[in-house]
Amino acid sequence: MSRCILLVYLAASVSLTALGQSAAWQPNLTRQQPYTLHRSSSADPTGANADRRKIDPGETLTVLDTDGPALISHLWFTIASSEPYHLKRIVLRIYWDGEETPSVEAPIGDFFGLGLGYYHPWQSEMLSVGSVKDLNCFFPMPFERHARITVTNEGQRAVKALYYNIEYRMEPTTLAPGTLYFHAQFRQAQPNHGWINSWTRNGQPLVNKKANLTGQDNYVWLDAKARANTQV
Repeated sequence: MSRCILLVYLAASVSLTALGQSAAWQPNLTRQQPYTLHRSSSADPTGANADRRKIDPGETLTVLDTDGPALISHLWFTIASSEPYHLKRIVLRIYWDGEETPSVEAPIGDFFGLGLGYYHPWQSEMLSVGSVKDLNCFFPMPFERHARITVTNEGQRAVKALYYNIEYRMEPTTLAPGTLYFHAQFRQAQPNHGWINSWTRNGQPLVNKKANLTGQDNYVWLDAKARANTQV
């Protein structure tokens, strides 16, 4: 009996970790919580079963527009589109506290870890892609005054159906001083200027034995500054 209980406990622990529910920033399920849980979704407002939204080429759909203080705890999307590489042509943007420039701006596929533009299942604590093309994000995203999330179709064909659930927790008090906001920005250089373009496979001496101690012509992934009193 003890072994059975242990196995069930371990299985439950693994499941919670997979769903992004085990970290210290998640609420303690054994304690009463002060927040109220809310959801913005593609549910059919008539009460029928057309739980989806169509997005024409060039159109922007607002999937969340709400006041704070609150914390977004879960993003879920499923997309039905006949356009090749639509994961690269549908853009996700998030705006905090009335800002005009988005703090999050990326192709929806890249945001959910599908950088090659096609679907494949994978799983981590913060992001996952299911076998039926469901896209999940569990990054905590607090905001003080306002949050707006949009999805823009920058492709040539209509998104026939966008399904979404945005779950957020309305807080009774303001955010703690120093609370950090979530940011994500997409960068791409195509073609990318490099120091060689004639290699055909990994391991070639032309590439492996090329010395570059200065970083000249390397692609810059991140160039950021921390606060003066912050160690990175």
